[in-house]
Amino acid sequence: MKVVALGTGVCANGYVPKADRQPPGFLVDVGGFLVLFDCSEGIRYRLTAAGYDYGRVGHIAVTHGHPDHAALPQFIQAKSCRRIWANDQPSFATCNIYLPRKLAEGFPAVWDWHQPENNGAYWPELTPTFVSMDDKSEQMLAPDIILHSFAVPHGFGKHPALCYRLETPEGVIAYSGDSGMCDALVEAGMDADLYLCEASFRIGFVDAKKYGHLTPREAGEVGKRSRAKRLRLTHYLDLDTPEAMLHDLRESGYHGDADVARDGDVYEI
Repeated sequence: MKVVALGTGVCANGYVPKADRQPPGFLVDVGGFLVLFDCSEGIRYRLTAAGYDYGRVGHIAVTHGHPDHAALPQFIQAKSCRRIWANDQPSFATCNIYLPRKLAEGFPAVWDWHQPENNGAYWPELTPTFVSMDDKSEQMLAPDIILHSFAVPHGFGKHPALCYRLETPEGVIAYSGDSGMCDALVEAGMDADLYLCEASFRIGFVDAKKYGHLTPREAGEVGKRSRAKRLRLTHYLDLDTPEAMLHDLRESGYHGDADVARDGDVYEI
């Protein structure tokens, strides 16, 4: 199993020109079975650059609805067109999207805004399946591959958001998405082989208004409490140096394998 970092940045690439990174997205490849964590704008181009056909990505776990994590209409349309021009390959027809229940229920209005001529329908080539996920939901994606979701606080507690735990025969991956500090992050990452944890707040920032992000030290605390074997910081601004971020992380007492994530990283499990 390997995990490919397709986007480790924040909502706007080029925010720090000398460290240009794309918005969030990680591909998990379990022997050819593909699961995508978050679906940011243009992620299909990054999949192609990484050597993958986005038409074959059949499972997408979305943490929350902010546009830098959930550019779903664009991906659905592209995947449908990809199937048309690939001689209607049956393997391209699978499109299961896992996301918070409230967002799954609200997506038809989003789709109708983009495709009103479809009268609420999709295309015969591709009809996505939306799977509502709640706190402590569980879905079997394939034999021995199980996706768990946990509710987390984000957007002042107003934005439905999840973190995920993917259990496979090869190992366990945890992915935080965007979240303030909470026990759910620890539960998702218990003894994980790899924890992809966001750290959008800068070193020393105090989230007094409880918007819902982590500092590097808080991400380290999550790694320590969950006993994650490897911890990678993602979705950070790049305004603090990697060395400073890792020093702050270590102040939490986490002693496992830690680093900042960069676009193009590949993690073997």
